Amino acid sequence: MSILDRYVAGEVLRHFAYALVALLVIFSVINLTEELRLADTPGYGPGQALRFVLWTLPSEAYALLPAAALLGTALGLGSLVGNREVVALQAAGVSRVRLVGAVLGAAVVLAVLGAGLGEFVAAPLSQRARGQRALALSGGRTLSAASGLWLREGSQFINVGLIYPNGALGDVYVFDFDSGRNLRRYVHAGAASQTGEQWQLEDVREHVLADGEGTTRYAATVPWATTIDVRRVRTLWLQPEDLGVGDLYRTIRSLRDHRQNPVSYEVAFWRRISAPLQIGVMVLLAVPIIVGSGQTVRVGERIAIGALVGLGFQFFQQMVTNVGVVSGLPALVTALTPVTVAAALAGILYRWSVAWR
Repeated sequence: MSILDRYVAGEVLRHFAYALVALLVIFSVINLTEELRLADTPGYGPGQALRFVLWTLPSEAYALLPAAALLGTALGLGSLVGNREVVALQAAGVSRVRLVGAVLGAAVVLAVLGAGLGEFVAAPLSQRARGQRALALSGGRTLSAASGLWLREGSQFINVGLIYPNGALGDVYVFDFDSGRNLRRYVHAGAASQTGEQWQLEDVREHVLADGEGTTRYAATVPWATTIDVRRVRTLWLQPEDLGVGDLYRTIRSLRDHRQNPVSYEVAFWRRISAPLQIGVMVLLAVPIIVGSGQTVRVGERIAIGALVGLGFQFFQQMVTNVGVVSGLPALVTALTPVTVAAALAGILYRWSVAWR
């Protein structure tokens, strides 16, 4: 990169950092307010709520990257426009394409950093935070992890691998210990469903250990005496957004093997895959908004435009995701629709700015 490219990219990255910090402060206050509503739960006080918010900050930052990229680019380019530096560059023969190329250089850096943040920092910390939160809220009887939800009922430890949209559970393990903490029985069920207040295990394989020997029996269905509450399980369950690409891929395969609909996990998977594209499109969207205005742009106007469009994209993406999951649209279509709309809007604004000038 030339000195010019590094300078423009540096301005974009610097203002991106400012924008991301500002957005994180706002959303952290909102998240902390929500968590403090649970602070009256025994074992989960204000300290645990604050720790949860801090541990999920990388995940929040990852989710806000597209909005911060647009806002930071708008602020950075707006600063160059306001200081007449863009006019000086154009007078020196620097084309708009060259300027866009320099901005895209910053987008590449953001995309690489974002991918690393999402996979190696945000996902592990978010899983740990939700696991500790589940453990505290349940009084030490529930642990949420990438391997599923672990629950304790008396002498039994239960692992739930999947939860289906209809409230049924999948890939259920029940480990039963005696008073000496020795494993005396364990059960694996392909699924568990509830009729009224009664639970039933399906496709059951039971192993009983006694006198150093083990016996195995199989059954199509077995009644299951448990106090598991599906609503509670949903609350403590790891969300698709908390999982990395590898965990999402394995969960999707497991759901398909059990003939269940994995669309919410597929959407999260493709959103992670397309995250670098989202950042690039958001950066490109800021160029015609600021540079194409043909006039000095005030700081307040830059903040308003970047914040409204960036946050509007976040809300639009969430709306499309919800509609796509409910309506059963292909996951790839649901995941790529917001970024496609944003790219089309960037193209329209760019053509309009050229015609206006």
